[in-house]
Amino acid sequence: MIKRIKQFYINLTDRYGEKDDLFVRSILDDYEYSLFSKLSGSEKKHSVRVANEIKRISREKNISDTLLIKAALLHDIGKSRKRINIIDKSIIVILNSITSGKLRNINTAKVQCYYNHSEYSYDMLKDYEDNERLLYIIKNHHRDIYDDEEMMIFQFADDKS
Repeated sequence: MIKRIKQFYINLTDRYGEKDDLFVRSILDDYEYSLFSKLSGSEKKHSVRVANEIKRISREKNISDTLLIKAALLHDIGKSRKRINIIDKSIIVILNSITSGKLRNINTAKVQCYYNHSEYSYDMLKDYEDNERLLYIIKNHHRDIYDDEEMMIFQFADDKS
């Protein structure tokens, strides 16, 4: 619960700015940037925080971070299908916890976007992006996959951010 309160506060206060935009533009091409630009400011900032955490971990482990940073910036673009403000998201997170995931069965655009955004992100990129590994990470970033170090790094960074 403390983690969720911290995330709520960060989403309210940590703003996407010019420095973030320059960083994103240095990684994404024009088409990818156009998809990224449709996200809310808090979702953009979340993606940048994930990318920065991946950079930090990659430096510590002395591994390449190029693919994971790009995945970090694109992994939530499916959330642009139906914008969910911070209050809606908080309510969905609480109800998800209370109902042990049964909220997933409610067929509203916001609830479905919350649960299926990774699939939506994949769908938005699959006809454009040739890198199957990138698509795999984006599509599966909320699945329990324990035998893939890159995925585990990505999920750790996403969960922390």
